[in-house]
Amino acid sequence: MQSKQCNPTAPANKIISKWRTFVALNDRVKNMNTILPLISQLHSPFMQDRHWKKLMRVTQQHIEHTSPKFCLEDLIKLHLYKYADEVTEIVDGAAKESKIETKVGVISRTWDDLKFTFIEKGDTYELGALDTIIELVEGQSLELMTMLAQKEVEEFKENVSKWQKTLKTVDAVVEIWVKVQKNWSRLNPIFLASEDIRGQLPEDTKRFEKVDIEWKELMRDAVENSGVVDACTAEGREEQLNGFNSDIETCEKALNAYLEEKKKVFPRFYFLSN
Repeated sequence: MQSKQCNPTAPANKIISKWRTFVALNDRVKNMNTILPLISQLHSPFMQDRHWKKLMRVTQQHIEHTSPKFCLEDLIKLHLYKYADEVTEIVDGAAKESKIETKVGVISRTWDDLKFTFIEKGDTYELGALDTIIELVEGQSLELMTMLAQKEVEEFKENVSKWQKTLKTVDAVVEIWVKVQKNWSRLNPIFLASEDIRGQLPEDTKRFEKVDIEWKELMRDAVENSGVVDACTAEGREEQLNGFNSDIETCEKALNAYLEEKKKVFPRFYFLSN
């Protein structure tokens, strides 16, 4: 009969595994398996002073991370294996914050360099193509709204909110500016060159002349200060354009009422646009 082979080391392993020294060493090895990946995470280039302060609060220990003497042993002493989830959250948060900071920086630099273009028209100017500006306002406003919905935005919330408000103002001012420009250009030859209209609507003619003078002043100022943000956020700019729009609408209503009277006298005019 073949005798059974026994493993003489088996009983010894069981005995050794119960030794305090072995248990302590085994636990340390297991902890190091957790600590080393966490230390690697903390080496992230996105970790700033504020993130190390968060880590100090979590571990309740002071960390001299900027000291020339700061070394691996200092990190091991933090017992990071106890705070694995917290460390991962801090490092991930730092990376997300960096993305937000980068995006806000791109938005800021974009609008620092962006200027209106103008087309010379007689003795004044008109706004040129606005496609790029409108596209940027829409796209970046959406980006800023997305940023504000993230918890990592807290560090940059004031700046993000400022840019959101700025782009909202740019959007509103460009919209009313284009509307005023279109209506001013359309009514200009009527109220300034038509003797019939000037004679029949003297008050509205004066109103339009006032708008015309102030509009040309506004456009001269815009040409000299053509930065989109500066031009749109200039003190009183939006209110002034809304005032122009209101006055022009008043002039147009008076003009339409006058033309309706003309149509009653000459019915053939109903077949013509105003």
